[in-house]
Order: sequence, then C-alpha cells, then structure tokens
Amino acid sequence: TRAAASAARGLDCILQTQIVVAGRRTVWCQQHDPLTLAPAPARAYEMPSQCSGESAGITAFLMNLPEPSPAVVTAVHAAAAWFKKTALTDVIFKPTPDGTGRHLIPTPGATPLWPRYSEIGSDRPLFGDRDRTIHDQIDEISKERRDGYAWFGDNPKRVLAHYAKWAKLR
Repeated sequence: TRAAASAARGLDCILQTQIVVAGRRTVWCQQHDPLTLAPAPARAYEMPSQCSGESAGITAFLMNLPEPSPAVVTAVHAAAAWFKKTALTDVIFKPTPDGTGRHLIPTPGATPLWPRYSEIGSDRPLFGDRDRTIHDQIDEISKERRDGYAWFGDNPKRVLAHYAKWAKLR
C-alpha cells in the first residue's frame, strides 16, 4: 500500500513537471526546482529548457504504464507532438576533417536528431558554454564544449516508433 502511494506521488510529480507553454503541454526539463517544480539550471552550460533526451525517457516510461490515466495519455500525446515538431532532419553532428571539432553537417536523408536543449516558448535549440553564456548556434560555443557534450541525440526517434503503436490503443 505504501509503495503504491509513493508510486502515485511520483507519477503525479512527473505530470506536474511537464512544461506548459501557452496552455499546451510540451516535454520536461533536465532538472526542476525541488520546491516549485519550475525548470532549473544545473552546470554552467545546462540551462532551464525543454530537454529531448530526458523527455524521451519519461515518455517511454509513461507509455509502459499498464493502465495509463487520462492525464498520462494526454501527457504522452503532447510529448510526441513536441518531438515531431522539433526534429531536425537532413543533418548529422560529427567532427569535420579540418580539425575544428564537431559541427552540424547537412546530410540529406540522415536520421532525425533533436537538440538536447530547446528554449521554452520558442523551441529553438540552445547551447551553453562554461562561462554561462547561452547561444542559439552550436558553432558559437567553445570547441571544448561542442566536442565534449551530447548536444544532439536520437532518443525521441525510438519513442516515436513506440508511440505510433501505443497511440492506436488510446
């Protein structure tokens, strides 16, 4: 009984921390303030934002609940819509032969990528540097940060594949 009550409180916390913009649910932040649950920063280059990787994990967890509540179903549909909206297509993030580090390279037909961080409200990709500056272009940050961090990922791709089957039942 106690474990079930704890699990219910945890699920409620997950639903409360889903970021809402203009009345619409989106996804989750990398970390949230423990008292207000508002999106919060962490390391110097980790700003409050919508986070694709962490949100993919949360969405996968919610889709695996055996009897999702209407609130969970709503949260999953909203997250999937956000993933579809924010996918970057026809690019890869890799080192270039000139030795300047990793860059986004136009590559027709490449698998979709998602920026690790997206600005709350505009969904534009965000990139942070050790000096706490925030940039909207990956090439504006230091080579050390550009090469030493997972700025892009494809975790939402797997979630969207699962979602395609999950959504047919809900």
